[in-house]
Amino acid sequence: MHTILFNIIRSVICDDNLKAEDFSGMSASDWSVLYQIAKQQGLTAVIFDKIQSSDKKVLPPKELVLRWVANTLSIEKRAVDTYKRCAEFARLMHEHGLNTLVLKGVAVSHYYPNPYHREYGDLDCYFYKDTENGIVWDGCYEEGNNVAEQEGFFVDRGHYKHSHITYRGLEVENHQFSLPIKDGKRTKALERELRKLIESKQGLSTIGETFMYCPTADFNALFLTAHAMSHFLYECIRVRNVLDWALFLKTEQDNVDWNNFWQWCERMHYTRFVQCLNYICVHYLGLQIHAFPVNQNEEIISLSARMLKDIFEGDSLYRKGYKGLRFRLALASNYFKSMWKFHRIYQQSAVWLLVKRTMGMFVKNVKL
Repeated sequence: MHTILFNIIRSVICDDNLKAEDFSGMSASDWSVLYQIAKQQGLTAVIFDKIQSSDKKVLPPKELVLRWVANTLSIEKRAVDTYKRCAEFARLMHEHGLNTLVLKGVAVSHYYPNPYHREYGDLDCYFYKDTENGIVWDGCYEEGNNVAEQEGFFVDRGHYKHSHITYRGLEVENHQFSLPIKDGKRTKALERELRKLIESKQGLSTIGETFMYCPTADFNALFLTAHAMSHFLYECIRVRNVLDWALFLKTEQDNVDWNNFWQWCERMHYTRFVQCLNYICVHYLGLQIHAFPVNQNEEIISLSARMLKDIFEGDSLYRKGYKGLRFRLALASNYFKSMWKFHRIYQQSAVWLLVKRTMGMFVKNVKL
């Protein structure tokens, strides 16, 4: 079933038609398993898009089709509603002189064949001002919080990296920092680099007819890597994260300064992780990468296989809804279950990183 899933994703990336012979012999039980895997990996609508657009010989049993259609339509409706709320919120902020730079799901969804079928539930963003002297960040984080409160929306400032704004059912993460800068000097340096990559570009592109601004390709290359790496180390990533990276590369690989990117990967210990992602994208998903050579040595092949095993079998704490002490204890437990990730891919001590994160909880005044 994993091979069949990869064949479907390959056809999404390469814009090919599915081959009926790849699905010959699929029983009703097999189709049900494929549906559950797609659902677990956050690709329910993306996979069904490709299946329903192919030859009728590829279609699953009727009962499952109806369930899959219903789930896909539900995902699409939720995404459309969320996108509208995001656009409304960005317009509100614009009326108060703040621009909204979107991150994560909203930022990568436009790389998908149907942006409304890339699942996401909230809005991650930065606020900034575009002045004659360039982009201004200072004060915009708290100004965004204050504007939201003045407009009657709840603001939770409980986390140093970002606040939570509740806007008409939409959860907005207003980022003060895009990375957990309490982790140390290297992370702070990368945070400064990400801001520089935004500031060096004049006139960030908007998403559709909205006041939402999309990050540059250089920013996204580093930020998507840092974000996926964090999830991989401390819980797990899903095939959706791999597809995000693949579709980003397909569209933007000629627009990224790869020399700068790989230098930062070496500095941040991201290199092996990205090499594994690239190998999976090329070997399993059929992505064509021409902007840089793809490492295919035995160690990367072995680590990629182990990464795939973790992708399909790993445990996601965030989906369990753990909070507070229970979440921290579960996170600490994951550290020790995932020693191989730290040692073989991140090439850092899991114990030392746990100590640093624990010490970071007691730091109150955080400055970049």
